[in-house]
Amino acid sequence: MDTETVTSISPPSPGSARRDFRLFLRIFALIALLTSAWSLATPPMAFPDEPSHTIKAAAVARGQFTIQVGQSYGHGIHVQVPSYISNLAAQTCTAFKRDVTASCAPPIPMDDNYMTIGVTSAGLYNPSYYWLVGLPSLLLTGEPAVLAMRVVSAILSSIFLAAGVTALTRMRKPKWPVTAACVALTPMVLYMSSGINPNSIEIAATMAAFCGLLVCLENVRRLNDVKPAIFTVGISAVVLANTRNVSLVWLLVAFVVAVMFFGLHRVGQLFRNRLVLVTFAFTMLGLALGLAWIILMLFAPGSTAAAPEGIINIVDGVRPDQAFVTMMDRSFDFVAQYIGVMGWLEVPAPQAVMQYWSLLLTAAVLLPFLTRPRRLAVGFWVALLSLAIVPALIQAALISSVGYIWQGRYNLPLFMITVIAAGIAVRFRPFAADNASHRMVRVLILAGSVAHIYAFMNALRRYVVGLNEKGNWQIMITNPDWQPPLGWPILALIYTALVSVAAFALYSYLFPGSVLLEWPGRLLLRRRDARLEAPSAGVVVDSTSKSPVS
Repeated sequence: MDTETVTSISPPSPGSARRDFRLFLRIFALIALLTSAWSLATPPMAFPDEPSHTIKAAAVARGQFTIQVGQSYGHGIHVQVPSYISNLAAQTCTAFKRDVTASCAPPIPMDDNYMTIGVTSAGLYNPSYYWLVGLPSLLLTGEPAVLAMRVVSAILSSIFLAAGVTALTRMRKPKWPVTAACVALTPMVLYMSSGINPNSIEIAATMAAFCGLLVCLENVRRLNDVKPAIFTVGISAVVLANTRNVSLVWLLVAFVVAVMFFGLHRVGQLFRNRLVLVTFAFTMLGLALGLAWIILMLFAPGSTAAAPEGIINIVDGVRPDQAFVTMMDRSFDFVAQYIGVMGWLEVPAPQAVMQYWSLLLTAAVLLPFLTRPRRLAVGFWVALLSLAIVPALIQAALISSVGYIWQGRYNLPLFMITVIAAGIAVRFRPFAADNASHRMVRVLILAGSVAHIYAFMNALRRYVVGLNEKGNWQIMITNPDWQPPLGWPILALIYTALVSVAAFALYSYLFPGSVLLEWPGRLLLRRRDARLEAPSAGVVVDSTSKSPVS
């Protein structure tokens, strides 16, 4: 049995819970700062459907939870919100116009606070997410209020993303699953996590629930050692049940895929633990509240709901079976939105970014073929089929009422499950530590860092000077037409620094004692890694004492 296996399956030390919590805080801080940078870099209302969700959040924060008779006027519901929020639609002048800079939007007035009517198409959505996100609008006004609401949403999403990654580190063989989770954190996931839209929290909560459940099922005989994972599953499930109606479908898929990896018999073993029983009771209460809201909204006025802004496409005479086949045919068309299509779907990430993640995603699909025995990869195949079939079934059911509304970003919860499932399927394959493996991982991590930064810079360019057929990067420096808070150069430097920290952290986790940039790292840390020079070496040697350090 190798050293990694002995370490991973031995009982944790008494301080492991504290170490897990410190790890969670570090991961959370990093993801929260990355998503907050996206929040600042994107102009107000440049996220999909953000005006409606912002109006809904401001209304819920002011106690307008339910729909009253007479509030529906055919385009959503009418609520009472501050005037500057009700007029946020004026900020969407960049939507679908990639060559128009964010300077087209009028300033958001700071003193326009009298209560007036606002119209939202998110009237039927559960108010839980909106209440938390809307709280800053009670304390602030104008653009600062909108940005603060975004940051609150980014923090909520970051909590669940960090909880999911932290949970994966408690797997028996965690390196492949953690690597897969990092691959799943595409620029699109970070971008979606930073806007005012419940899509953000359902992506993160689905990922956390899935990862936590995997850890619980694998450690079913020592659940007291993975208590944070139990809490992660319970809280994430409650959040999903109270986000959107379709979120319950993502929760069901997460449960089925996890069970396919470890077997249904382990689910029964979970309920022998008292903490699991208490958490399950809490989860059932949350699920009941979510279902009660869904039932309540069935009796709402028929015109309170509206399709997502700008994408309704009702086609007369299309049968559900035709819609299903069309969606299956478009399965690969959605991949671009898994990687990065920002704004109102008019800001695709550069092709270099698309190609890099396409490479990683192709590897994620092919690597499970190498799994032996093959039953270890069954969960991945179920996840992959769910990614294609479940959205097609949902769209087919909706085709007669709202037409073709499906976007790739709606699939991101299933995308997260699928990519992480690929890492779970191959987790028992050796994570080689030879010279070639070090170099390959260094190249991939550095390329991924550049891809993240490039996607961020391209989004900034879109709003600062616009995107056109001519290269205009230099105009960002000489003649910027719009500036985000702090200015785009400062934001770009901050984001670059954050991505660099994340890259070094990932490499240090995969290869403890090694450095990401070999020669600069040796100069800075005065450390030599014997594994970089001797493929057969099994320990890291300090250059001064020649003694093992890991």
